[in-house]
Amino acid sequence: MHQKMDTMLKDLSALESKEENCALVYAKLIALPTLAYLYFLLGYVGVLHFAVGTHSIVLIGLIFIVALVFAKHNGEFGMCQFKRLKQSFQTELNSYIHKNLMRIGEMEKSNASFDNFMDDYAKNIRNDNYASIAAGVFPTMGILGTFISIALTLPDFSSQTSSALEQEISVLLSGVGTAFYVSIYGILLSLWWLFFEKRGLSHFDREVQRIKSASASLFWTKEEIEQAYLKENLQHFENIGKMFERLSSSDFFERLGRTIEGKFSLFDEMLKLEGEAVKKSAEHFKTGMEMLAHSSEKQRNLVQLHNEMLSKLDTFNANTTSLHVKMQEANEEMLATQQELLRSLKESTLTRVETEPNLEVESLKESLKIIDAETEEIIHKMDALRS
Repeated sequence: MHQKMDTMLKDLSALESKEENCALVYAKLIALPTLAYLYFLLGYVGVLHFAVGTHSIVLIGLIFIVALVFAKHNGEFGMCQFKRLKQSFQTELNSYIHKNLMRIGEMEKSNASFDNFMDDYAKNIRNDNYASIAAGVFPTMGILGTFISIALTLPDFSSQTSSALEQEISVLLSGVGTAFYVSIYGILLSLWWLFFEKRGLSHFDREVQRIKSASASLFWTKEEIEQAYLKENLQHFENIGKMFERLSSSDFFERLGRTIEGKFSLFDEMLKLEGEAVKKSAEHFKTGMEMLAHSSEKQRNLVQLHNEMLSKLDTFNANTTSLHVKMQEANEEMLATQQELLRSLKESTLTRVETEPNLEVESLKESLKIIDAETEEIIHKMDALRS
């Protein structure tokens, strides 16, 4: 479908007229205004035998400059621009069609208006605001220039003699005669503008109509959309009728009954399986709760046993500490007694011969050292047991 559209859009170029040179079209539009202005210039410089005032030449020149500016916005020049930009026109039309494509059934066309596209595209070719006022600007400027010329050449009529008054009247009439040249020039340019404006618009309308006719198959019309929707609805109605025929047949209801019966049987089996699963889950839950209660009871017994062990250990620790204190006190008393005994023995032995060895004293010292060592060992064991 897209290839068909692209081919048809490329074929639109064959419908267009031969491309013209826009510079020549512009020269054609300003030919008469230029020749008329040159004619007045020749009269002003004296080449032609008719009088043209300086003020008239200046005002006609202003109208001529405006004509040069407005010529680019004439319908004839706009038509030339449209032909020159035909490649851009085809590209934009192609994009416009593809952007608004709509499929109805097996057909796909653009759901947009060709006229709206042409209106938007034509606004980029020329400025319609200038074109709409150009036909009225030229005669208005001509009339305004006439009054300005008359005002500039109007004498004051202050002469006292009849000959001087006649001279002033002749000056007034000559000024009025040259002043009307400005109006004639403005009206002439207005007629020239309107001729080419209508001529160009007529060519443009014919060209647009040919393109519209050639591309009509690419755009949906209101009637085509209604017919396409009606056709689609009729097909849907036919499908619905066939569906109702199948639904109303006895075979359908028999198959439907068997299907429903099979579904209900399957549903009953699912309910039974679900009931068994719930029952087994309840049993497992009950067993788990019993095991949890038994485990909790054992845990409480272990906690109680642990507390008893801690209590007995505390009692044992207290007894051991008390025993250690008592033994330490007894040891200190024993050491004090031994020291006192040694001191007394030492004093008693001083009276004896100093060179003779006292075997009993040495034996007693050795016994005391052994007792001290054993006592220290007992104390260390008690400290280790306590810690």
